[in-house]
Amino acid sequence: MKIACPHCSFTREVPDAQIPDRPVKVTCPKCQQGFSFDKTAAAVTAAFDATFGDTPDPAAGPATGPAAATTTCPASGLRQPAGESCSGCGVIYAKWAARHKENQSSSNPSKPKGTDSSFQKVICNSCGAVQAPSNQCINCGATLVATASALQPADTYHFAGFWIRFVACMIDSLLLGAVQFVIGLVLGFAGGAAGDFEGGGAFAMLAITWLCSMAVSITYYVFFTGYNGQTPGKMALRIQVIRTDGTPMTYGRAFLREIPGKFISAIILCIGYLMVAFDQQKQGLHDRIAGTYVIKL
Repeated sequence: MKIACPHCSFTREVPDAQIPDRPVKVTCPKCQQGFSFDKTAAAVTAAFDATFGDTPDPAAGPATGPAAATTTCPASGLRQPAGESCSGCGVIYAKWAARHKENQSSSNPSKPKGTDSSFQKVICNSCGAVQAPSNQCINCGATLVATASALQPADTYHFAGFWIRFVACMIDSLLLGAVQFVIGLVLGFAGGAAGDFEGGGAFAMLAITWLCSMAVSITYYVFFTGYNGQTPGKMALRIQVIRTDGTPMTYGRAFLREIPGKFISAIILCIGYLMVAFDQQKQGLHDRIAGTYVIKL
């Protein structure tokens, strides 16, 4: 008995004894798509073939005589009583015709908008560097063939809004606060072991603790943002800082954004941060100063 795949029209002769008498699920060895096959329905089709012989294609117009009561499934080629669906493979003729027409129209797709040569750049998924297409990342050396994603035009980015960035900031603040707390404890124990604080000793220890905390905070934000545009908080929420001109993120650009840029955003009553909620491209003042976007991955 011949079994035909309704998806790719691949056929194979299978001995009748190997086919169960009930409807079974069949997987096409060519396209790996599954479909239902009914041995009984196929036998009915064979009986019609023996009785009426060849019948015209339904698309060729109505037939006359006994053959008018039969039809040929356009997917599997089985001849059977006329109806809306194939009794062998189960395909619905109207849906199959619509899908076949759609596949034909999409065989020569038009060029998507915004894919001109000015945007032919890729993002390395290993380190986040944005660069021209090549075999190897210029930043981390990873193979771009397997790790690169196409860089989209600015009008197709999924920009990260105010609240998702706020939550990422809270996560970073908690992590950074925990590290600073441990550093403060260590310095406090070290100062206590050295002796009681008197006079300017306590002030000096507080100044040292503050300087260490500031150094850790600056290193935290500048390192992670400059390395791949993602602090741990941004990694958790799958958002990333990228350059607006498509060039790789650098530590200098990260420093400009994270230190003077955010300082200016904060001292003007945090209006620089609130700009994210109203800006079309979700840029805060510090993003505009550094020339960066924050996008969703």
